[in-house]
Amino acid sequence: MKKLSIKFFDKIIVWLLGLGGIFIGDSCVEYGTRINCFRDFEIKGVVTDKVNDRPIQNIRVIRQIDTSSSNYGDTLYTNSEGKYSFKFEWSTCPDLETATFPLKIEDIDGEENGGYFNTKEIDVTFTRADWKKKEEKYEITQNIELDLEKKE
Repeated sequence: MKKLSIKFFDKIIVWLLGLGGIFIGDSCVEYGTRINCFRDFEIKGVVTDKVNDRPIQNIRVIRQIDTSSSNYGDTLYTNSEGKYSFKFEWSTCPDLETATFPLKIEDIDGEENGGYFNTKEIDVTFTRADWKKKEEKYEITQNIELDLEKKE
């Protein structure tokens, strides 16, 4: 009977491990090697007064980080032109079909910006169509209109 060499078993083990790496992973595995699944995202826009169509400064915009809970994370404030912009990385594994990020928009300074504006919550949803190949990022412009709070 022929003896099988250790080199033969080494080749089988390496082959099985490679095969397992291909089938066990997710769609972010290419040729048995994990590839970068994170992509750059940007949500930007202008917050305006719905009645006067003027930009509102110092409005707090909060992007929810963990979409499986009500925990909010990234916070920023609109500038003097009412503009805001979130830039962040997000995992697109498996390949992105849609990704939704809730935003909470709040007036924090009351009369200083022209009146008390109602708090608003919206969902911003990215799809494959939002991919900007030249900049290598997903980008959405989400303009937001706020209503003045009604006083009784």
